[in-house]
Formats: sequence, structure tokens, C-alpha cells
Amino acid sequence: MNDCTFCRIVAGELPVRIVHEDEAAIAFLDTSPAARGHTLVVPRAHAVQIWDADESSFADVARAVHRVALRLRERLQPDGLTLRQNNGEASGQKVDHVHVHLVPRWHGDGTVGWPWPPPVDLDLDAVHAQLRD
Repeated sequence: MNDCTFCRIVAGELPVRIVHEDEAAIAFLDTSPAARGHTLVVPRAHAVQIWDADESSFADVARAVHRVALRLRERLQPDGLTLRQNNGEASGQKVDHVHVHLVPRWHGDGTVGWPWPPPVDLDLDAVHAQLRD
């Protein structure tokens, strides 16, 4: 995937500030951070969205996310942490390669960025019926 920025990072073709890497994933500081320590975790294997990734690969990414979250807490001591994983343009995905944002948060640093206002006509029973096994 020569045109994929994150594949080029994984291949070592683009410089980044790596904070963690293993056989399945690489984590590096975001170049346009939302906060101090804003880190991206990406799988080494290319997948555009979570629906394209195989379960095992995404589980490996989740393990890397956990390790990075612990490191952020230990070294930066934030008051909280926002995890965000966008899929598709409608959700704000900017790079077509699965990635998870870890954004350290401190009291008073701004909004949590959730869609607002919430839908008022939402029928939770109908949604549950669609999603349950």
C-alpha cells in the first residue's frame, strides 16, 4: 500500500516519534495532537476500517492500546484518557488505515467530543432487538 501514510510509517519510510512497537502494531505520537501525549496505535497489517481487519489482528492492536494507555498514565499522569477509533468519513476517519487514538485528558481541557445533542426519538427496545443474538 504505497499510497497509505500509515503503511509507509510501518515500513519505516516516514519519520515518526515511536512510543511502542511490537510484531503486530506500532504506536507513535500524532503530528497534529489534540493534547500532550496524543498517540496513534496502528496495526502493521493494512486494513482500511475495523470491518476490514481480522479479529486476531484487531485483538493484537487492542493489546498494544492497553500497553500504551498504561505508559501514558504512568509517565504523563493525566486525569483521564479518551480512546477513539473512527471508521469512515462520517465518523471523522482521515487516514484509510485502521488506527486508535489515545488522547490524555486533564480536568478543564475542553469538551469530550461526543455527538450532541443526543437523539431524542431513539427507541432503545427497537435498537436492542436489532442487535441482540
